[in-house]
Amino acid sequence: MYYGFDIGGTKIAFAVYDGALNLCHEERMSTPGNDYEGLQQLIRARVEQADARFGARGAVGIGFPGILNRHDHSIVAANLPSINGRHLGADLAELLARPVKVDNDANCFLWSEVHQGAAAGADSALGVTIGTGIGGAVYLAGKLIQGRNWLAGEIGHYPLPATMLMKYPDLPRPRCGCGRLVCFETYASGTGLERLYHHFHGQRASGHQIVGRFEAHEPHAVATVDCWLEIMAAGLATAISVVDPDVVVLGGGLSGLPALYEQLPLRLPGHLLPGVALPEIREARFGGAGGVRGAALLNL
Repeated sequence: MYYGFDIGGTKIAFAVYDGALNLCHEERMSTPGNDYEGLQQLIRARVEQADARFGARGAVGIGFPGILNRHDHSIVAANLPSINGRHLGADLAELLARPVKVDNDANCFLWSEVHQGAAAGADSALGVTIGTGIGGAVYLAGKLIQGRNWLAGEIGHYPLPATMLMKYPDLPRPRCGCGRLVCFETYASGTGLERLYHHFHGQRASGHQIVGRFEAHEPHAVATVDCWLEIMAAGLATAISVVDPDVVVLGGGLSGLPALYEQLPLRLPGHLLPGVALPEIREARFGGAGGVRGAALLNL
């Protein structure tokens, strides 16, 4: 049995999969604030309950929004103070008396899609999650690529291509949460879409509201989404030029927008070398379950 935990700022998802990767159990619970001991005990209780229920010592995997310190493998997760700086994997391994694997939640998302998902059978894949920020992950030659600093695939934090600032000279110049200006995710994320809509049209609306207005052909939303799609194509083209994947898998809150799959193949060639064969652009099969499912499958 495979047990997965996807730890977020407010919620933790827990799921159990059998050897055939069938979902056997799932639940959600509140993240216990800045309480590391409470978090460990919560995980311990779920694991012991699952062991008893399924008559097995399940393999445990943990996904989280952050990276691992390359020197000591402690967790770097600024938005999760309860685990930031902690050796969560090692501490849980001791508490649960079994190995525990931990990885970035975007890596878990892509790992899930490699196994029976939208990237199944691909030799290489780029995973991109479009939510409050932009998450990214890289799969090559049968494994996830974390990189020296666990930063492989973090496409949200390279700068917006200068061609976009030339094409749209009145774009805002937002400061990213990482401290730098004009990071790709400050435009391409759901938050970025909201920022663009407000900047161009002076109105506040959520990403899903903007998408709804776009689908209803509201002119301001159509113009904003057109700019957003061009920015998305330019940013993805940078990653595609580096990784050259067979497939790009999109997940996250805005990944269900049909225009992404209609427009990106039309717009990407304008940002790539002439004659480049495009990767397939696919929507994630497992959607919101990808993070917890991928965490569970880290032990495959």
